[in-house]
Amino acid sequence: MLTVRVTNFDKATESDNIAEIIEFKPDQSFEKTKSSEFKENLVSKSDKVELGAAKVVISGGRALKSAENFKLLDDLANCFPNAAIGASRAAVDAGYVPNELQIGQTGKIVAPDLYLAIGISGAIQHVAGMKDSKVIVAINTDAECPMINV
Repeated sequence: MLTVRVTNFDKATESDNIAEIIEFKPDQSFEKTKSSEFKENLVSKSDKVELGAAKVVISGGRALKSAENFKLLDDLANCFPNAAIGASRAAVDAGYVPNELQIGQTGKIVAPDLYLAIGISGAIQHVAGMKDSKVIVAINTDAECPMINV
């Protein structure tokens, strides 16, 4: 198994290099030991910009205090042509937004051109998911919060 953190690499450029193609044929013993089976692939569809593809990510944290206040970020996101909404784990745990908006170690990893962190303390778990952002703007009343140091 191989995992790659896609936001840490530039997109590959096309070239005329041709790699040798090697055909893999599993032996019969492998087929007999197969113990898993693919059932289905469930994909959620949305008309919103996908977090990983957004040029601008506007994230909210626990300081927004309610799901209703969190909806204000949608209005802000509409001011940008390619913006997505994200959230801290605290906001997700509080029920302000669904889990698929969580950014951080246990959420999505993003690297937008602009990252707006609104009311996010900036715990190391959250920073791990957005540290590759090109410009980070933190809006917070706590001048000592970890996000300010990022």
